[in-house]
Amino acid sequence: MSSLNKINLIIPSLIILLFLFSSSFFSISNVYGHKEIKVGNYTLEAGWEEEPPLLNLLNKIVVYVFDENDNPVRNAMKDLSPSISYGGVSKGLNFIPSEESAGLYVTDIIPSKLGSYILGLKGAIGTQSVNNEIQIEDVEDANRITFPVVSGGSEANIENIAKQITPIMSDLSNQIDELKNEINSTKEIIQKSSDEANSINSEVERTNILSYIAVGLGASAIILVGFMQKIKKT
Repeated sequence: MSSLNKINLIIPSLIILLFLFSSSFFSISNVYGHKEIKVGNYTLEAGWEEEPPLLNLLNKIVVYVFDENDNPVRNAMKDLSPSISYGGVSKGLNFIPSEESAGLYVTDIIPSKLGSYILGLKGAIGTQSVNNEIQIEDVEDANRITFPVVSGGSEANIENIAKQITPIMSDLSNQIDELKNEINSTKEIIQKSSDEANSINSEVERTNILSYIAVGLGASAIILVGFMQKIKKT
């Protein structure tokens, strides 16, 4: 067999070995920090999907369930009531079966506090009663792996935002006060114009009355003159 043929046979084998090694490596790293407990004939393994879990970042809690023969258990969460607790505060969880892996159950969560979280499982798997707690890996601050790190962290960011917002709010308040003053001035002008209009209407009405009186007097004078001329002719 030629050297070229040997190389052609060796390369696919190396690729397969590398693939298996990398798959095994990522599988091991993926369960880093997972905790495993035995409940009767079942093995439960729980932890975060993304590790280390980071503060205020979306993550998933995963639970693997296997029987005594290391076979994945389907519908293991059917009769379980899972919950997550932190510092005495607890919250119910809704695990759903993974579409990729049998015996794997996942639920979304955003950890909002640093430190330890405890997964509680109560109920039953098949005929096996379950009432266990599993302490999963501690949640860490994202600044530990953030680059470049923002000076002062989130508190500094909030303070900077507050400093930027304060002059904007102050300017907005001044604009509102100016607008109120303009509205009050406009009201005064409208009221003054209304008063003047009413005064003009009164003058017009008075003038109309005087005009009517003048016309009446003029008509009376004409009648009187005509009457006097008629008397003279007589």
